[in-house]
Amino acid sequence: MKRLWTILLLLSPGLAFGPGEALRYQGPEVETARAALEAARARAGLGSLGLTPNLEAARNDGTNSWSAGASWQYSFTAQSDLRLAVGRAERQFRQAQRDGPKNALQAHAGLWLAQGRAAGAQKRLEAARARLQAADQRLGLGAITPSQREEVGLALRQAELGVRQAENGLRAAQAEAARYGLQGGAEARTVRFRLLEAAPERSPAVQEAQAALVQAQARLDEAGRALIPQLNAGASYVGRDLQLQSGLSWNAQGPGANVSVGSAPSLPTSPVTGQAIGQDQWKLSFGARLTLPLEAIPGLSQVQAERDAAGLRAQRALEDARLRLTQTRNDAALGLESLDLNRQRLELARRQQTLVEARVQTGAASAVELLEAQAGALEAEATVAQAWQTYLTAVSAYLDLSDGEWSVE
Repeated sequence: MKRLWTILLLLSPGLAFGPGEALRYQGPEVETARAALEAARARAGLGSLGLTPNLEAARNDGTNSWSAGASWQYSFTAQSDLRLAVGRAERQFRQAQRDGPKNALQAHAGLWLAQGRAAGAQKRLEAARARLQAADQRLGLGAITPSQREEVGLALRQAELGVRQAENGLRAAQAEAARYGLQGGAEARTVRFRLLEAAPERSPAVQEAQAALVQAQARLDEAGRALIPQLNAGASYVGRDLQLQSGLSWNAQGPGANVSVGSAPSLPTSPVTGQAIGQDQWKLSFGARLTLPLEAIPGLSQVQAERDAAGLRAQRALEDARLRLTQTRNDAALGLESLDLNRQRLELARRQQTLVEARVQTGAASAVELLEAQAGALEAEATVAQAWQTYLTAVSAYLDLSDGEWSVE
């Protein structure tokens, strides 16, 4: 009886939590994913500039020197990687936002299911005890054989084992709910979720496959640019007190530029004019270089094959997402239909319990029959909780595929 009161206390509405509380749960993973997203955006913002400032001061041979400047290098491949990293971090952040409510909702369903099973098992145990008591009386009267009495005793032991198993499951479900800040019992309530039509292209798996394809294409383009001459042009000026250098370049990564200003170097003095040789002069330079290592052409073929393979994987991911979106949406619809059907069965079990209670009052039914009817109603409620669990799994799968969010109708 003490066990039953504990279970009934969990079922008390004042101490119960429902889907609403579960939907509001956000785990610590959200803040971690948010920080990673902000870092990726900051890195992409800085990386898009492609600027590298530099400042240098030194003292050599008793003289001071200094220089300051900046260089700019635009890398097509690096820029693509940075943009894709932001997209990946955004998807991981949305996934973390979905996972918290999903886990809490499943904890609600699990505890609701465990409560129904534990309460039903307790009623079955009470019915088994009543049967054993009646069997002992009938055995004393010679109405049944010892073997028949032993069978009833084994049924009692089975019922006792069922109670212990249900209580163990209940404790585990309570601990799982507590992980998400859900205290008390699980409220016997469900909600219906809004599932918006989603394009297969929005699926995170497709997005990842497309990102891999973009990266493979960027590396193929970079390998192709390595087969054309690398160009550079520069200009420098050496004055009395400072020197200026600048340059432009084009290589496999992309265009680049640099500029720097600093103290003038020590120059040899002309014995004729007494002035530094090369002082107050501009110098221009232009160069082109083509490097073709032996592995360049085979390497390009390999990168092209990797790009083609990435394209095939992206196409297959799109086809798979299209099929799975339809399947999981149908699973969710069937799960909702099953949930409604099990609610109707629960109402029927409760009406049958009411009828048995009325028959007990008139002496037309026994106490054991009432216990069995009560156990049947509690087990029917556990079946509703199990259907709710299945519906949640289907909805969660659809939201993960569509990169959607939890939304109640």
